[in-house]
Amino acid sequence: MNREEVIIKLKEIIIKTMELSVELEQIKGENLVEEIGFNSVDALEILVWVENEFDIRFPDEDLSSELLISLDNLADYVIRRKVQN
Repeated sequence: MNREEVIIKLKEIIIKTMELSVELEQIKGENLVEEIGFNSVDALEILVWVENEFDIRFPDEDLSSELLISLDNLADYVIRRKVQN
């Protein structure tokens, strides 16, 4: 799975989790907190979906607001975790 495919899948997860009525292209992903307006509970739900979809685990020490600040940050993290597995 290449980076673009990971970003598309992450957008799909965010749309489904947040029950958004938007197209993939409408999510820019530069600042997800401002753009989507999710809270800490939403963030945890998104991360659980990401774990399940990509078959990875987020160690507690990696959980931070930086992880979900942008699609680029999250995609890079997912790719790194997939390589380690």
